[in-house]
Amino acid sequence: MRTFIVCTNFSETSRNALSYACSFIKSRASKELIDLLLLHVFTIPANYSGDGIALVTVNNSLTYAEEDLNEELEWVGTEYAGINVTGKVTTGRLLDGLKEQIEETRASLVIIGTGGNYGELWAWDSKIINTLYNLPVPVLTVPPNVFFTAIENISFACNLKNIDSNTPFNALINFVTLTEAKLQVVYVTEQEIKPGSIEKQNELLVQSKLRALQANFHTLYENQVVGAIGRFVEEKQVQLLVVIPKRHGVWESLFRKSHTKELSRINRLPVMALH
Repeated sequence: MRTFIVCTNFSETSRNALSYACSFIKSRASKELIDLLLLHVFTIPANYSGDGIALVTVNNSLTYAEEDLNEELEWVGTEYAGINVTGKVTTGRLLDGLKEQIEETRASLVIIGTGGNYGELWAWDSKIINTLYNLPVPVLTVPPNVFFTAIENISFACNLKNIDSNTPFNALINFVTLTEAKLQVVYVTEQEIKPGSIEKQNELLVQSKLRALQANFHTLYENQVVGAIGRFVEEKQVQLLVVIPKRHGVWESLFRKSHTKELSRINRLPVMALH
């Protein structure tokens, strides 16, 4: 039994991510049962004084959060009958709350709605940015106006220069196996991969690790990574893009606002961050 966690702040963006998660779970219902935890982490304001008035305010906020959470659970029950969903309100930092629930439920995936397109990544809430780098399980980000469609093709944007023993191949294999999708591994480089190079060694390593998935491997010789990947996911009719977030790497360059035009194709997709 798998468990997915959906984070919610009760916004339209969170509702959209919840809808995506529920639709995905329903699509796999005949193959595997997946539990869903709807989680709201209430962060006590930094200026909390601990006096009586502040305590009443916090308690009221928690009460309202519980009410909002129950409304979301009722919505799931109406729109997606049959899904095994529970809800929880905790207090603290988002990252800490998620880590605690991942450990408690043994969740294999966290799903978060994003407040904007990928070109606006650095304008997102810093708490969400931290989850993309620091959680022990994959994080699936769902942009506004992205709705679930059957996942038939998954693209793994792989940087062969950064593959090592810590690369989370098992997490990728587990998710692709769950979806029964075809995996398209893509690497963008300006220069030809030379025999004996680190890139060539890592290419062979990736092929070996992913052999069971019978993945397709593609090397694109271009100097514009974002544009190349955008055209690739459109050409291959990809429904989900997988990346490995590393600071000061392809992950950050992929989502810079200066690439807004090139990102138009990628903004139509959910993106999964592997750890």
